[in-house]
Order: sequence, then C-alpha cells, then structure tokens
Amino acid sequence: MSDGAVVHIAGSFVYIGSLLRQRCAWCGAVLIDYDLERIAVPVGQDAGPGVWPVGELVMVDGPLCVSVPHDDGDMLPDNACARLDPAITT
Repeated sequence: MSDGAVVHIAGSFVYIGSLLRQRCAWCGAVLIDYDLERIAVPVGQDAGPGVWPVGELVMVDGPLCVSVPHDDGDMLPDNACARLDPAITT
C-alpha cells in the first residue's frame, strides 16, 4: 500500500441506459464507471458487471481497488476519506 491509498465507503450504484456508475457514499469519488455496451461477456456467463456492496470499505491505490475487511463497530482506518479534511473531499 502506498502513502496515496485512500479507503472509500461504497455507495449505491446507478444505471442510466447502458451506463453504470458507483461512487463513494462519503466523498463522491468514482469507484466504478462502466459503459455496458463496451463490455464483452462470454456466452453463458452472467452479463451483470461487478459492483461493490453498499457500505463496503474499498481501498483505492492508483489502479488497485480492494475490499478492506472490517467489523460494523470498527473505527474507520486512518486513510479513510471520511477522516480527511472536508475541504479536500468536496
């Protein structure tokens, strides 16, 4: 993990036509951005793209995005966007 890694809170995902977008529920950073017309799916496989479960903590470090394990009662990690100065996340 680099010093620039930020943990976001997955928000709801939205479909508009063939477009799908999911943002951080806290700061609005884009976590997923698909144009479904540009995705090739092998015959017989689920055509639905993957999205993060709402409320999941997602660490973004450049092109790397991974789920961060946590318990519901845990504090947010120090590198969570919700712990940053609000002036830089709006």
